[in-house]
Amino acid sequence: MPELPEVESVRRGLARARLKTPVVKLWRSSFNLRTGKNWLRKHEGLEQLRGATPGPVRRRGKYILWHMQGADEGELVLLIHLGMSGRCGVARADQPIVDHTHFIATFADDRQLRFVDPRRFGGLKVGTRETIYEREPVAALGPEPLSEDFDGAVLEAALGKSKRALRDALLDQRAVAGIGNIYAVEACFEARLNPLRPAASLSRRSWSKLADALVLVLERGVRNGGTTLKDFRNVVGEVGRNQDDLRVYGRGGEPCPRCGRRLADFVSQNRSGVMCTRCQPKFRAR
Repeated sequence: MPELPEVESVRRGLARARLKTPVVKLWRSSFNLRTGKNWLRKHEGLEQLRGATPGPVRRRGKYILWHMQGADEGELVLLIHLGMSGRCGVARADQPIVDHTHFIATFADDRQLRFVDPRRFGGLKVGTRETIYEREPVAALGPEPLSEDFDGAVLEAALGKSKRALRDALLDQRAVAGIGNIYAVEACFEARLNPLRPAASLSRRSWSKLADALVLVLERGVRNGGTTLKDFRNVVGEVGRNQDDLRVYGRGGEPCPRCGRRLADFVSQNRSGVMCTRCQPKFRAR
């Protein structure tokens, strides 16, 4: 699933496209997309985009929030969730439409926003600023790890009492927004913390180290345009480069880049991960 750096890469690509003319045409496939109470098709509200003029493109966690001025001059927000395999691209109207395209918004300059999702776990929703920002899923998100005020104290306040394994706790979007398995595994390695130790066992110093490590791996991912292991592509169809800079994720059995010991695979809550048993020793309660 695209995580914060991948979604940020898409957000930046949409902003660079400089779409400024109104939406003149909309098309939506007959297939349902993301399931759940927040993503019912009858509540997508995509028709509200007809006549809307694009504005700032923002991000919250793993969500893209595209602000637009509606035809009635009211503020609208297009909420985009990429799910497991979703892609947002900007194309000319005369370019071929690829398989698994589920939404097209055509602008007056004859360019199109296209949403493609082979697995259909992504989602689209349009509403006012209040209905999008003040309701789930956006309203339920935890702090942004790349915000200026994010630090160890913020992370400890969110997860310091959790009995879950540290890696699993970091995946809770209500605790910290945008972190997925790849960057949680990488951050635990950078902070020299065992990903299977209880989150509640961390000291204040360890929370600070982990917060710094999260910022490090996320900023690296953003600079590299995201991680492409299979599906992820940016707005112009390019793969990310961060997979080449991953230090442990997906490298089980290879030498640890820090000490040389063979990296160990692990599974927790049905999610796989990788760690170094020497650099990230098992936690032993006193």
